[in-house]
Amino acid sequence: MSSRVPLVSVNITTYNRAHLLQRCLNSVFKQTYSNIEVIIVDDHSNDNTEQVIADYKEIHSRIRYFCHKKNFGLSFSRNTGVKASIGKYIAFMDDDDEWIDRNKLQKQVALFENPAHVNLGIVCSSVNLIRSDKMIPNIITRPAHLKRMILKGNGYIYSPTVMTKRAIILAADGFDTNLQRGIDSDFYRKCILQYNYRVHFMPEITTNIYETGSDRITGLTSKQALIKHIYANRYCVKKYIKYFLKYPSTLLYRFLRISKAVFLLLCYRFKSN
Repeated sequence: MSSRVPLVSVNITTYNRAHLLQRCLNSVFKQTYSNIEVIIVDDHSNDNTEQVIADYKEIHSRIRYFCHKKNFGLSFSRNTGVKASIGKYIAFMDDDDEWIDRNKLQKQVALFENPAHVNLGIVCSSVNLIRSDKMIPNIITRPAHLKRMILKGNGYIYSPTVMTKRAIILAADGFDTNLQRGIDSDFYRKCILQYNYRVHFMPEITTNIYETGSDRITGLTSKQALIKHIYANRYCVKKYIKYFLKYPSTLLYRFLRISKAVFLLLCYRFKSN
């Protein structure tokens, strides 16, 4: 591929997922867009992740591997990957998911390189949600009120489908290390609200998202998850308060989420006494 074709840095963060990482990597290297580098950030795994990556590096010279000396968490790992990347564009990938559209990167680069797409900051797509033995197609269309949607939460922009510009991430000071939950959504929120970047929603299903892992953050089934949920919502309101005040219904929505989590946390504590 011509050197004038922009380099895409595929950023993969991983932690103790050696048994799933191979599926992820296989899907990356099936992409028709070949001008890529694959940045793998291992957040101090204690399984055989390093050996799995070493085996792939013997075949694929485009892999660059970074291993943390201790577990820092997702936001720190995302930032490690961004700092190590040299591509014009960055595509995020989760270690337990897979790209099923072999032309995903090709399509996204074409959208970014189109001069008509002014101020484009994020390109994402539709997904298949894999839950137990069920595959649920989730066709993503542009929300009628994108700013209201991103203030309430997310549920539209799935990180393993996202491509953005490295320069945008650096200008936004990377991923917020004060957060343990909703890290990726916080970055998208910043791009949309503070920088007014456009988001392009591709209708094509490009990615299988596996929601069966016990460490997925979608549930509120433990004290720890509830505490993180409360903190993340309070932090979000404080960080983006001027935008919440412009859309009061979103502020009310956040307060209701916090109230529900506080109630559930009190129920947990009442049962334990």
